[in-house]
Amino acid sequence: MPIVNDLHSERTDFDWLSNLEPLLQAQVAWHDGSYDRPVWLQVDYGLPAAFLLSCGAGLLADLARRFRFTPERIRSLGSRTDSVGRPIFTESFLNYLQRLRIRADVWAALEGALLLPGEPLALVRGPKAHVLLLSSPLRRLLWYSTHWATLAAQLRRLQLPLVEEDTPPAPPTADNPAGWATRAAYIGGAEPAQIAELLRAPKALEEEPLRPISTYGPPCRPAKPLVQIRRTYIGSIPQGDIWLTRAGEEQAGVGKTSAHIWEVRSGQRRCLHYERFQNLYQPVLLRGYPIFTDVKPPYLRQRTLRQLQIFSAEILEQYPWGWFAEGLAP
Repeated sequence: MPIVNDLHSERTDFDWLSNLEPLLQAQVAWHDGSYDRPVWLQVDYGLPAAFLLSCGAGLLADLARRFRFTPERIRSLGSRTDSVGRPIFTESFLNYLQRLRIRADVWAALEGALLLPGEPLALVRGPKAHVLLLSSPLRRLLWYSTHWATLAAQLRRLQLPLVEEDTPPAPPTADNPAGWATRAAYIGGAEPAQIAELLRAPKALEEEPLRPISTYGPPCRPAKPLVQIRRTYIGSIPQGDIWLTRAGEEQAGVGKTSAHIWEVRSGQRRCLHYERFQNLYQPVLLRGYPIFTDVKPPYLRQRTLRQLQIFSAEILEQYPWGWFAEGLAP
């Protein structure tokens, strides 16, 4: 699928559908009738890390504006054959793709925001076939961008002092994996010379990032979908992250200043007291329509440096996060 880079003068082509596996899975769903069944998934990092730095949501929103199955693409898919010369894709499925407009919802943490281990990069909801067709962009843009930004932020954190003014001009990037890696490393706080070094590092062993949210739940309780993470503060100091189901979000309210959680690391109940909170996940796509505001990389880099200031090593060592304990009064 040709991609035109709206942000830079350089134009490159990157084929989002070179990996046919999501398309083949979507075709199975089309023929067994499950293609329109609503699913709720999350994008996980899956690799060990003390913290993650969210990155790539703006790229996903930009791609969604141009995600179409053109007649040329349909003809190309129709020409694909298996080892004995039979078409891989059926005519009815290709007709479905030609009419398709992505109608999935995606929520992701703001780019440059710090996430804790186990906190998803994004929450995805929509018809099964639509979510499958977004799996490659979610992996390429969110997973890999977060990977490169996290590596850069981990390195930058060791180089004191952390000041937001440490923001050199953003390097030129292109609409391809190398360009996205450069963008992510810059947002993660890497210096110009370090960006090139990071890009030469061995490629990460990628985990499968998409999995059902329903596989998660607080200790000894039925699993329910995660819909939001509420980061709590006293002044500018974070006090803990509250993982919310839909019912938990309603029960937690917006005027309360304390809440019980099942803390991830200890598995014990813990009470958080706070003055204010911030919802970590913001809408990127609603019914496939991109609504994520474009923010320039220098500002995102400043957000990263501010996050690294706030989450010092001492705070991270004791910082609590986990599921809201529904039904328990604070």
